[in-house]
Amino acid sequence: MNTEQVLLDELMMMVKNHDYSYQFSDDHRSWVSGDRSEKRITELVHSLCSVMKVDADSLLLEVLDTVPEQYIDGLTHKVIRGWFTMYSSIKFR
Repeated sequence: MNTEQVLLDELMMMVKNHDYSYQFSDDHRSWVSGDRSEKRITELVHSLCSVMKVDADSLLLEVLDTVPEQYIDGLTHKVIRGWFTMYSSIKFR
């Protein structure tokens, strides 16, 4: 398996398991865990889109299809779109 595929697999696993509401947690351990997870996800997005030149628009759409839109006002998809802001040309309202 090549490096790109390893990073893609890690990204998909992390976005499926990420706590999208961690910022609202009263539990400091949950907040730290969610923050750490989000930092790793943004590192993976950067590595894939900027360094390895994976098509950011396609990857964003794949991630959005993988994670259900949940929480108030679709928080999960808002967070995901934020991770791709620097790399994707797709504009959302």
